[in-house]
Amino acid sequence: MITYAHAQRIGTRLYQCDATATAAQRGVRAWALLDGIGDRPDVRAWSRRNACLLACVAAQTDNPEAAIAAVRATADYDGYQDDEWDAPSAVAVVGVRAEGGALRIAWCGDARAYWQPLGGVPTQLTRDHNEAERCRAAGITNFPRQYRNYVTSSLRRHGGEVGEVGTVRALGPGRLVLCSDGVYSPFEDNNADFGSALADASPRKAAASLVRRATGFKAERKDNATAFVVDFT
Repeated sequence: MITYAHAQRIGTRLYQCDATATAAQRGVRAWALLDGIGDRPDVRAWSRRNACLLACVAAQTDNPEAAIAAVRATADYDGYQDDEWDAPSAVAVVGVRAEGGALRIAWCGDARAYWQPLGGVPTQLTRDHNEAERCRAAGITNFPRQYRNYVTSSLRRHGGEVGEVGTVRALGPGRLVLCSDGVYSPFEDNNADFGSALADASPRKAAASLVRRATGFKAERKDNATAFVVDFT
């Protein structure tokens, strides 16, 4: 059995530019989460539209990596040039599961996926595509804090460059958590237990608990916070 729910809070931003979508095709289900880059109405609209496209293509193809490539191809023809710095874009993470198959996940940017095995603790499946992670990979530990906000991959190419797409799989019964950085960053900044917010039995309550706690920490600015929780039992 599969049950799922999402929750959102806008934080201190003007617009909710995170978006989620689900789709199902011939026994294949997909769940997508986008975190729009910017705080504008056109970014909000772009993220909502492409969340639906990402989920639909993922379900149709049973291939989350191909779905990200398809959205990128569509973005090439949406009226913006790839060298326009303010063209609407988003980071994304998408999970796909065919009936009886493994859960497959693909992502670009710093939207994350966590996996919590039945009776276990959540672990991060994805690796952020941002300057902070590039520094860590190079052995550099002393870098500006804002580097984590400089993403190196998204759903749009910039200057002809196609950012990295990561893929991973998860097996068995458990709980998938997709979330924007507005959810996981406050937990990390405050050394708080991410897993404790997932103690609620239902996906609806768990998703609500994650975004409520994430936006409840004291901070001068609070990002859009979105969590998508999917249970496989």
